[in-house]
Order: sequence, then C-alpha cells, then structure tokens
Amino acid sequence: MMRYALLDEPLIRVRFKDKTVRGCTLPEVIVALLRDAVLGFEALQPHQQQAWHSFLVQLVAMAVARITGDAFPKEAARWRQALVELAGGEEAAWYLVVSDLSRPAFMQPPVPEGSLEAARYKADVQTPDQLDVLITAKNHDLKARRIVQPRPEHWLFALVTLQTMEGFLGRGNYGIVRMNGGFGNRPLVGLTRALSPGAHFRRDVQVLLDARLSFADRYDLGGHALLWLLPWDGKKQSGIPLETCDPYFIEVCRRIRFLEENGHIVCWRANTEGPRVAAPKELNGVTGDPWTPVEKSDKPKALTVSDSGFTYRLLQQVFLSGDYEPPVALAFREDEKDGVYLVARTLVRGQGKTGGLHFRIVPVSQAAARWLSGSEERRTKLARRAEQRVRLAADVQRKVLYPALAALLSGGRDARVEWEQVTPWIEAFDRAVDAQFFDRLWASVEQDEETARRDWERFLLTEARRQFAVAEHGMPVASAHHWRARSRAHAIFEARSREVLPYAFNATRSLSTEQEVRS
Repeated sequence: MMRYALLDEPLIRVRFKDKTVRGCTLPEVIVALLRDAVLGFEALQPHQQQAWHSFLVQLVAMAVARITGDAFPKEAARWRQALVELAGGEEAAWYLVVSDLSRPAFMQPPVPEGSLEAARYKADVQTPDQLDVLITAKNHDLKARRIVQPRPEHWLFALVTLQTMEGFLGRGNYGIVRMNGGFGNRPLVGLTRALSPGAHFRRDVQVLLDARLSFADRYDLGGHALLWLLPWDGKKQSGIPLETCDPYFIEVCRRIRFLEENGHIVCWRANTEGPRVAAPKELNGVTGDPWTPVEKSDKPKALTVSDSGFTYRLLQQVFLSGDYEPPVALAFREDEKDGVYLVARTLVRGQGKTGGLHFRIVPVSQAAARWLSGSEERRTKLARRAEQRVRLAADVQRKVLYPALAALLSGGRDARVEWEQVTPWIEAFDRAVDAQFFDRLWASVEQDEETARRDWERFLLTEARRQFAVAEHGMPVASAHHWRARSRAHAIFEARSREVLPYAFNATRSLSTEQEVRS
C-alpha cells in the first residue's frame, strides 16, 4: 500500500498572491514558485521555512542540472517526470506512506531488516511537532504536542525539517553533516532582490546552477542526490561517503518510517550507531553548503550562530570583514546592483535546549550594493569603516558607559561592580546601535571619512547619553550618596566620552561657536 502521493495529490495548501488558497502537488508548488505566484504555505511554521526553502532549491537545482537539460519546464507534468527520474524511477520515494519496507518512502530509507520490530523501530512519536527539531518539553514558549489532528502536510514539513536540519540529540540520534558539530546549527545567509518566496527561490536555484561545476573536485556531479533512496540498517559502517554524493544532495539523518493505522499516519523511528553521511570530523561542517558561511582559520569551520542571533557584529563579520568565506548565495549577481536584501535565518540549537529562531532582513541600498559589488578597493573601504564603527560602539560600552554607570551604582566611590549589574543599560545601548547600524553605514558610502566618522560618533554619543540618563533616574542609589554619585558619574561620562568620541565633540564645539557668532 502506498498513500499520500506528493506528486499526484494536492496535499500542500498554498496561499497565492491573488488571496486564494488551494491544495497543490509538489510539482505544482514548483511551478507556482517559478511564476512567483506564492504568498506562503498554510501549514508551514516559521522555524520550518528555512528547511523547506533549502529543500526545494536543492531539489529543483539537481533536477534542472541532471534531468531537464538546464531548462525550467512550465508544466507540472514535466516536473513530475523529472522528480521521478531524479529518484531513479522509484515513484515510492514520493509517497509519505509506503508499507513495503524494502522500498523507500519520502525521506524514509528502505529498512533492510524487513520488519520494523526486527529493526527495533518504536512508534513513540505521537504528533508532527514531536518529530520536529524544536525542544518544547517544558511548554515554556511553544506548547508540545499541539498538532493533535495533523494533516499529511504537517508530517511532511516536520519530516523535511528533521531530516535536513537536526543535530546530535543523544546516543543513537546523529545529525546532519552540514553543521559544525552535533550541537551546532545550519544557518542560511544569502541575498535576494525581493522577499517573496518565489523570487528568493528562483534566485537561489540559479545561484546553485551557476556554482555547480565549482564543486566537481569535491563531489560526484552524478552521485547520490536523494539519500533516502538507499537502504539503511543504521550500522556504524553504513555511512554514505560524502564524495559519492551530488554537491546539492538532500540528506536524511534519522531512520523514520510512516505507516497508516485507522486513517492516521503513525510515525516509527529507530536509533542508529552512526551518522548517515560518512565525513571526517575535521570537516567541521565545511561541505560547500550554499547558505553557510565558513570561518577562515587554520581549521576552517562552518558558522555556528549563538543564542544572540544575527547581531550587527556578526553580520558585519560575515558580510564585510573578510573573516568568513561567503557561501555562494551571498555573492552579488549582475542584476543586483540596484539594491538587495540580506537575509539571515537559523534555528539555534544546544545541548537539550533550543536557543531561539533568529531571522533578520537587512535592506542593502542601491549605493551600498554598487560599492559592495564593485571594485575591491571600494568594498575594502566600506568593510574597514564598518569594522571601525563596531569597535567604536564597543569602546563606548566598555570605556564610557560601564565606568560611569559603575560610579552611579557605587555611590561615587569608584568601587568595582560586576558587568551584569549594569547590563540592562549596556544592552539597551547595544540594541539602539543594532537597529541603526546598517542603515547608517549604507548612508555613509558617499561621505568622506571625517564626515562619516563624525556622524557615527554623534549618534553613539546621543544614544550613550540617553541610556546614561535612563540609568541616572532609575538606578537605586542611597540618598546619602546621591549627589556625590551623580557628580562623579557625570565627570567620568564626559571625560571618557571626549577620549573615545573626539570627532563628536569637535563638531559640537564648532557648531556652538557658529551659534554664538549668529547670536
């Protein structure tokens, strides 16, 4: 028995730009995305969007490169044929439920043991969100087991997310190879001219096609594309060598099998003795993933985003500093000099916890896009300016705000206070910088160095004063020390500000002089 055919049944509800919602087959979804007609997917949760985007882009890029002869068919029927051919003619690979365990099901490898009991599978996953990568056992933010009446598409999206985004989760539960370590994450960092799902999809498919030959020395261009086609007994030696795969292979990291009982999908799963893809540990997640930046060092490693997410510091490092090897999705294309969006997304994982879903969109102005896609000299100049601005913001926190706030908190006695005691105001300053960092950086591209620095220092000084004022009125200070604390803190703030932000004060003095003359 085979049930829930992704190629033939309208299982995926799509919201179109004309405000209609219709169920679509997987080939129809591809056609709609290529037409840029999609507004969203009804059952797709925010943390699943990255996995779904990457899955579709990799799938279509491989189909176009290997099956359709670099053409983008306009008919769903042709895409159906291409996907079957990509699966080696095995139509079962596109069904959610296949009772014959010797055949693959969608993202579910064949079970060579012949029975789920013999292979030690367990049916202990009750809902799609239990299968998913989120850790929600404590019900703090997102409730566990909330999808109690799932549709096939809920299982579909959970399965795609698990198999392409999951990391290590205890013995027998190994993660994907496109990640630096079992507790890392798989970030998506790239560019797009428009934010609609179709525009981003079409752009990334073309990026992958253009870059495909550059991976020929590391991968087999005719190698394994869909890793769920191969039988998997879970043994330690059963890992698929990375070099035998297609550069854009779609992996599976867990032994999963769906069956149907009383009209409902039942999920079975089993542990394994090793990961599905055999790769040396020294690889550190450096697989040529189209969206993952690689940190340059003696031992290059794929970017792992922390709980802090995509802060302006991290994006400055990844996008501008040269400290990271940019993924192919982060390179400017010829038609992107009139402005693009920098898109960064990841679900941060940890040991037994989820570090948050982090998603950031940074508009890159036309002027900045032309600088960044132009000469190396201009790009280097802008990168140096960005680095200088990050360093200045850090100096204001450490050398201006911290000592001034510490003086307030200690009653003006200059006693040492812990950094955590002044964190609320330091972090508020940092958030203010974060909110305007890139807009102000792009706005500065046509300014000379002195003007650009003066404008940035003025902004930092204004925000630092704002937070200092907030702290002055809200920080608990003993009444006996009130005036001494305020006097000492003000003296420190003003003196240190002049040391760290000299251009801001020079400009202020010049302006005051002019005002005095006019008066």
